[in-house]
Amino acid sequence: MTERDHWGHGMAEGRERIARPCEADAVRRTPIAEVMRIFLRKPGFLLSRIDQIANALYGLASEGAETLAQAEMLLAIAAGGGTDQVGLARACGVDTSTTGVILDNLQQAGLVTRVQDRQDRRRSLPMLTDKGRARMPGVAEAFAALQDEMLRDLDAVARADLMDQLGRIARADAEEGEGSAPRWDAGTSPFAAAPSLLCRRALQICHAQFAACVAPLAITLRQFSALVILHLHPGLSQVDYARIYGLDPSTCAIVLKKLAARGLLAATRSPDDRRKTLYATTAEGAEQAAIIQPAADRSEALVLEPLAPGEVTRFLALLQAIARRHSPRLRYPGSLPWDA
Repeated sequence: MTERDHWGHGMAEGRERIARPCEADAVRRTPIAEVMRIFLRKPGFLLSRIDQIANALYGLASEGAETLAQAEMLLAIAAGGGTDQVGLARACGVDTSTTGVILDNLQQAGLVTRVQDRQDRRRSLPMLTDKGRARMPGVAEAFAALQDEMLRDLDAVARADLMDQLGRIARADAEEGEGSAPRWDAGTSPFAAAPSLLCRRALQICHAQFAACVAPLAITLRQFSALVILHLHPGLSQVDYARIYGLDPSTCAIVLKKLAARGLLAATRSPDDRRKTLYATTAEGAEQAAIIQPAADRSEALVLEPLAPGEVTRFLALLQAIARRHSPRLRYPGSLPWDA
């Protein structure tokens, strides 16, 4: 069995359970450690956790002065020498609307101003203010500290392997188009060697490939994860789900309520505490999860396609090492069976 075959085999047991009639779950729930062990082999889940970690670590390094996204935008402005909003979006690998929101917040904070382009009066160019320039040494120091702290437990060989593998995945979908992540100009980006951005870029590709593979079904990777968890282990409240998955309860509430509104989850009051709502997949939700599973597997194969078959296990082990090292520092670390 090749590494890629093993990767697909890791979800086989979960697929079999998804395909069972929903009534079976009323008799037996899969232990949550067994459910979450599936997710520890999924690149999208691991990269999402690492993205949470990167944001948390930057917050610690910067003492909350700005967010990681704002720091990247400030660094891109400083390196760009008069780049417009589109150019900054491509340097950071985010869409232009998100770039606009980040710039608005930086402008409100007095760190950035927009000046009219002298060569094209229809364009405005984001520029650092005096306050922004004064802040840049702190931004650069915190950003560098984030990169070092993320990979703290990896030796030089492991770091080189991870950066090479992330780089190949991140650059495989550099051009924005249908079914792809936001455009990222890797050749000119000041973040081409930043582990935090390469991880986020790989995560963007995971989401984009998933959306393309499951189309025309309108479901996100995070929503699909909820369907899998709540089919294998039904009867979780919003708070229980947040604790297990490792996500803030307010975000979990949005995910669960949207799925319930579509008839894919059933929401019932807890017999032990009427204030709590318990969620489980409906028959329709279980059926849709079973339909989506092959497309989800295909999307993962496409994400990992830049890696040789023998590299996949190594790549996942390196992601797991980062997530395991830093997850306890998150406010919602999740219930992950690292020692199982």
